[in-house]
Amino acid sequence: MTTSALPAFPMPRVHPLDPPPAYRELGSEQPVFKVAVPRGEEVWVVTRHEDVRAVLTDHRLSSDPNTPGYPSYIAGDTPLPPGFFLNQDEPDHGRLRRLITREFLINAMEAKRPQMQAILDGLLDRLEEQGSSADLVTQLAFPMAATVMCELLDVPYEDAPLFVGLTDTILDRRSTPEQVGQAAGELMAYFDRLVTDREQNPTDDMLGRLATHQEAGRIDHAEFVGLAALLLLSGYDTMAQIIGLGTATLLEHPDQLEELKADPSLIPQAIEELLRYLSINHAGLPRAAVEDLEVGGQTVKAGEGLLVMLNAANRDATVFPEPDRFDIHRENAQSHVAFGHGFHKCVGFTMARVELSTVFAGLFSRLPDLKLAKPLTDLPFRHDMVLYGVRELPVTW
Repeated sequence: MTTSALPAFPMPRVHPLDPPPAYRELGSEQPVFKVAVPRGEEVWVVTRHEDVRAVLTDHRLSSDPNTPGYPSYIAGDTPLPPGFFLNQDEPDHGRLRRLITREFLINAMEAKRPQMQAILDGLLDRLEEQGSSADLVTQLAFPMAATVMCELLDVPYEDAPLFVGLTDTILDRRSTPEQVGQAAGELMAYFDRLVTDREQNPTDDMLGRLATHQEAGRIDHAEFVGLAALLLLSGYDTMAQIIGLGTATLLEHPDQLEELKADPSLIPQAIEELLRYLSINHAGLPRAAVEDLEVGGQTVKAGEGLLVMLNAANRDATVFPEPDRFDIHRENAQSHVAFGHGFHKCVGFTMARVELSTVFAGLFSRLPDLKLAKPLTDLPFRHDMVLYGVRELPVTW
């Protein structure tokens, strides 16, 4: 099959909360299938839960964008900075990841819960003071997620519009290569200034402790800059999107929402189901084969690229019965791969669970009559972004 005859990626959604149905349709014919990405490359797509887990624990597949065949889903060829261990292989991946693992242990994150609650309470106070309607994305989801990360890293919240705007330009498929390159340069210059200040004025926070690792020779300046960028950017955007989409999903399922309000002990399980059901990474995790291997019965040759679709894997009917049904009582919801899997699993998964449980418990406790002000299908969704989400969430109470 020629590239022009291959299905085009990305594929369209039919329902805003469901992955593209073409994943299931194509996967039923061939579990691992090829698509044509916008840059003209042929890329294998992996959608089954079993295959996704296997791929994400296979060292024959590289996360390094410099590997031949690595698929790109953003414009241009802007290189990722050193320290961005999400897109690095061993030994650098493990070396850098170990520097921050302890920062995200469950005890450390639970200790942050009162601080998260205080941030949420302040945002809800302002919502109630202004009336009985709001845009929950701009007035709750984004400021909540960004403030938590800014305080965790001791970064001025006033800088948020700068790094958010630049990041959105980089991760928007509609951006030109020139726009991406300029935004990436400005963004890394910001983090270079941030890290330089922390090196000169050490503080008792996550970045301050990374400065100590630098003094001990475990990380250099360029890696420090990239790691700071990775922590802040990956922490705020993912959380903002899941808060927005999660709220919309719960409001679309009022019977289950009433159960949650009546019994807050159901919230942790509901969060696992939200993570499974929504899976905001809808661009796929890119990988490149460094040697021939078999994935789902399909031979993938060295130098070929793959996109690992977490959202499709989390709707695999062989693992999750009636996968398109949202069910806060689903017994195996925690088997989702929304945080990835294996050695590249998101290091902040504990922080995410603490923050989400704080938000959803507090939001519906304070605003029990919350309702969507527009039908779900009329809302503007982030179809062109690497991370899926809703751009506006008008609500009333």
